Amino acid sequence: MVDESASYRINEDPDQVRREQDRLRMLSRVADGRTHRALTEVGIAPAWHCCDIGSGAGTVAAWMAVQVGSSGRVVSLDVDTRFQPPSSGVIEVRTADVTRDAIGTELFDLVHARAVLQHLAQREAILDKMIAAAKPGGWIVVNDVDWIQYDAQPVPEPFATLSRVLRELSSSQHGYDGTWGRMLVDAFTTRGLREVNGRGEVWTMRGGTDSAEWYVSALDRALAVLPAEVFPAGFDPHAAIAQAREPAFAILSPISITAWGRKPER
Repeated sequence: MVDESASYRINEDPDQVRREQDRLRMLSRVADGRTHRALTEVGIAPAWHCCDIGSGAGTVAAWMAVQVGSSGRVVSLDVDTRFQPPSSGVIEVRTADVTRDAIGTELFDLVHARAVLQHLAQREAILDKMIAAAKPGGWIVVNDVDWIQYDAQPVPEPFATLSRVLRELSSSQHGYDGTWGRMLVDAFTTRGLREVNGRGEVWTMRGGTDSAEWYVSALDRALAVLPAEVFPAGFDPHAAIAQAREPAFAILSPISITAWGRKPER
């Protein structure tokens, strides 16, 4: 049963915090280039007011700050701001749970979220909040993944079982949606956004490198807090983690899908 009241904040365990900090840095190295290209395409410019939702390590907010300059503004929102630098210059770091808290109304030229909405059962309502927070003519940019192609490929065992079981658990307990990426363009167009576009990208995930560790490390961290009975009898999840860290391990990533659209002018 999905618990929509559950927060998505990392717990206070020091080892969990360290692992998540490392994972966010890896995700930044893997994904920031694609994010920069998408935000450049929508025209981010000096004096823009921008909002980055689920900002993680804060690297996208920092890049936005360079683009908007001293006359701009960047609000960096996350339920857990321990992993990014504090407010500085044009960046305001704000602790907020977007499943419960408002973002604002007609405040931003650009509202962005990467790898956030797919994890939250309230994703449709949060997208509505993002659109409400954009100024008329402002841009909404969302990135999430779709696992359809990943699951269609020959993922080796035991890693295939580990990946499947933990995603199914996240879906049943927290409302995770591994198909949300493919829904983005339709979600944008049905809400009346203009100039809607989308792009999907896939890369090779190689064992022991950032290209795979952004995901493998998340699974490894989850093992520290999950009971053994969530897995089939006799299954060794740690062997699956070790397999995915071997240099010979290579599979295609899920599809990283970015969609963008513009709020209509009045």
